[in-house]
Amino acid sequence: MVTLVKAPALATSLTFRNLVTPPIGLAYIAGSLTAHNISTHIVDAVGENPDQIFPLSYCTGYGIGLTMQQIVSAIPQNSDIIGLSSMFSNSWSFEWRLVEEIRAQFPDARIVVGGEHATACPEYILTTCLAVDIVAMGEGEETMVDLVNNIRTRDHLERVAGIVFRDDGIIRATQRRKRIGDIDSIPLPAWSLVPLENYMARGLGHGSMHVRNMPLMATRGCPFQCTFCSSPQMWTTKWSARKPSLVVDEMEAQIKAFNAENFDLYDLTAIIRKDWIVEFTNELIRRNLPVTYQLPSGTRSEAIDEEVVDLLYRSGCRNMNYAPESGSPETLEAIKKRVKLPKLLHSLQAASKRGLSVMVNIILFPRDKPIDVLKTFVFMVQCAFYGADDITFVPFVPYPGTELHAELVASGALPELSEAYFISLLTHSDISRATSHNPNFSERQVHYIRTLFLASFYVLSYLFRPRRVLSSAAHIFRNKPRTKGEKTIIQFAQRLLKIRALKYVSQIP
Repeated sequence: MVTLVKAPALATSLTFRNLVTPPIGLAYIAGSLTAHNISTHIVDAVGENPDQIFPLSYCTGYGIGLTMQQIVSAIPQNSDIIGLSSMFSNSWSFEWRLVEEIRAQFPDARIVVGGEHATACPEYILTTCLAVDIVAMGEGEETMVDLVNNIRTRDHLERVAGIVFRDDGIIRATQRRKRIGDIDSIPLPAWSLVPLENYMARGLGHGSMHVRNMPLMATRGCPFQCTFCSSPQMWTTKWSARKPSLVVDEMEAQIKAFNAENFDLYDLTAIIRKDWIVEFTNELIRRNLPVTYQLPSGTRSEAIDEEVVDLLYRSGCRNMNYAPESGSPETLEAIKKRVKLPKLLHSLQAASKRGLSVMVNIILFPRDKPIDVLKTFVFMVQCAFYGADDITFVPFVPYPGTELHAELVASGALPELSEAYFISLLTHSDISRATSHNPNFSERQVHYIRTLFLASFYVLSYLFRPRRVLSSAAHIFRNKPRTKGEKTIIQFAQRLLKIRALKYVSQIP
């Protein structure tokens, strides 16, 4: 039995972001394994109990989902290979403890760790966590199938491309596995192995709507090389798109199987080619499926003109996320963010006028000077004026596997990888504090800048469109959000009430 494990979501008391999403990566891995007749089980700690919150033992944060003991108890006793998804570095301290606990209960099992964090620092994981046997790098479907078959037949790990493993105390890496060429041939996610109903009944997902949300991937990868992103290391710079008709086939099947009402596209960069998005939207319009869909992960604006915006809306798209990251041309050049701000604003305005809800992502980077912050502030005002509904403004998070993280470590501005460092990453989404990696701004100044940006944007946004005040209040009160900001406020309030109740209960003698 192969068992795939998704650890709980982690947060601080004032983490202000969406945390609970179905594990589409594990579902894809499980789909490939089962397609090759490999018996597979998933333990999704979040999905099994998304209402449970518990304090972490090693820091002041909280977990959402099953506790460590509950996860280990849920793993079938006949599991001989156990795979753990490690996507975000701020979760590794918990996952490290979880792996140690799994090893204690399953001493003879092979333990494999994969995901973006694992791909970013495989040697560190294998050196510091002896319970891990193998790290799978990058795209995991073919790697896991090859790895499982190899372990169970020959056990010659050096023949499996795309892994790093320990051999008599020596860490060895095999050749990097090429990206899957024909992504239409990848088996669909094995959602039957995931407690999907626990997500859907609660309206949980990556997007903004409180309906029966279903995860979906129409494309893979990103052709750009932004210095703050780990995508080049995880996915390389190859962007691949599925055949639009097959994507719509999947949507149609999930509507019938799960009564899906909305699809959240988890693509890194869904819209690269205009011809692809035109074909996709026209296929949806032709079939007239009774659903909406969203692009919450961030997308490019180059291919989104008035024609595409109209097709997006007519085909059911209701929310999208632009990711310019900065309003300073100098910063954009430094971080290799190839975006033209005037064109993005034009695209944003067209989307807003057509009725799409738009969010804009902004980051304060280590190289930003006061003039760059001022330029970004002016750009933010323009976004509010042209119709953006929401904005995120966060300090740069130095995740391993990014070019910018490597530069900061090399310069001595960041420490080497350690448990304390990973724990510190947990606070980056906490609205009560801010970590500065910028020599021009202290942590307090970064906190004030973020507060100023967020407050100014929403005040201006509501001033430019006064009707939004009542509509947003109604959506939040009725628990029927229509924008990412509204849904974030609702989930933040619900989580905060649970944490407060947990603290109260723990104080009762």
